[in-house]
Amino acid sequence: MRVLDREFQGTVRFRTVEHLEPEAVEAVAHYGWNSHGMVAWRGLRLVYRAGDHRVNAHELHERLRDELALPYDCRPLVTTGPAP
Repeated sequence: MRVLDREFQGTVRFRTVEHLEPEAVEAVAHYGWNSHGMVAWRGLRLVYRAGDHRVNAHELHERLRDELALPYDCRPLVTTGPAP
C-alpha cells in the first residue's frame, strides 16, 4: 500500500488496522469476511470493498485512478527520490 500512497501523492491516505484491534474485528463482522479485507472510501461513499483472498491491489489502483480522474499510468506524476 505504500507504493499506492506514494503514487497518489497525498490525495489518498492508507491505514492498516491490526487484526486483533476492535475496529478490525468489527469490520470483519460488518462486511461478512472470514478474516480480513480492504475498503476504500471517498468521503461517505464506499468505492472499493473486498474480503479475504479476493483483495486485489491492482483493482484498487484502477478504482482510485478512476475516482480521482487520473491518467492510466500515474507513475510520471510521482516525485523522484528514494522510497520511504
